[in-house]
Amino acid sequence: MTGTPIIHIDLDAVDKRLNGGELWIKGWGEWTAGDQPTCLHGAIRSCQPIPGDAYIIQEVASRFGFGIDANDDANDWPSIRAKVVPDITNDMLADTFGSQWEQIVALVRRAAVLTDDEVQQLAAAWAAAGAAAGAAGAAAWDAAGAAAGAAAGAAAGDAAGDAAWVAAGDAAWVAARDAAWVAARAAARDAARDAAWVAAVALVVRDLVGEHPFNQEHYDLLTGPWRTVIGPVHPDDEAVPS
Repeated sequence: MTGTPIIHIDLDAVDKRLNGGELWIKGWGEWTAGDQPTCLHGAIRSCQPIPGDAYIIQEVASRFGFGIDANDDANDWPSIRAKVVPDITNDMLADTFGSQWEQIVALVRRAAVLTDDEVQQLAAAWAAAGAAAGAAGAAAWDAAGAAAGAAAGAAAGDAAGDAAWVAAGDAAWVAARDAAWVAARAAARDAARDAAWVAAVALVVRDLVGEHPFNQEHYDLLTGPWRTVIGPVHPDDEAVPS
């Protein structure tokens, strides 16, 4: 693969977690550290030193031939191990998450280390954003999400490009959502997950703000709860409108 390595998968550590393949299985199994059977990505979750990277790897892997489906189609550990690309490069990340890949990586990593206090604050910010939108709040959120999707499709200009945008959005929000879900142990975890999810959706198409139907108001609505509590999702973000 071309590009500069950004995330490394330590296959020796993965081998050790799987006891040389004896603990490898199809399906998830137990993905926490220990000696329970698990799949490739369960082992990767146990071994990655930076919180959140396992979720990024999982989405990249799905695009580059060693994702969950590939694990479940494999007949043994050596066959799926051989497919793993140990160095995830900037080019692979861009192919998976789009032009905002650096910010998506940062968002997922931050979502993976949310504290219980931050989760509670995100829940409050999420509720406040809905209340501020008024009676048409749900419609406003739906419109913002639809505008983001429409902008991506219009910018892509063709079916293949549209599919690439959709794939990037799906990968980004799945990674962010899952990282936040696992990090958040409090009752407010749904709100934390949703705040990370919609922020990722908006971030993928941030460079399209002002084009087609997607505007700054849509972007601010989708990223507002996260930016209010955690901070900007992009270094060029302005302060959240009061």
